[in-house]
Amino acid sequence: MSDKQTLEQIIKQQAATIQNLTDEIKLLREQVQYLMQKRYGKSSEQMPQNGQLNLFNQEIQDSDDGERS
Repeated sequence: MSDKQTLEQIIKQQAATIQNLTDEIKLLREQVQYLMQKRYGKSSEQMPQNGQLNLFNQEIQDSDDGERS
């Protein structure tokens, strides 16, 4: 094998390694983002404050309408 072919083979191997590492970094960043959101983001169990108030106000309005009739 000539020096040129050897160098081309090394370049191809390095390009493949770079691509694999780039893909792995992308995956790891996505995992970190997901875990940060899960750890520090809003909990899915929390109800929005506006939704609770609207529900409560709706009950009051319904009972007021019933008393007026």
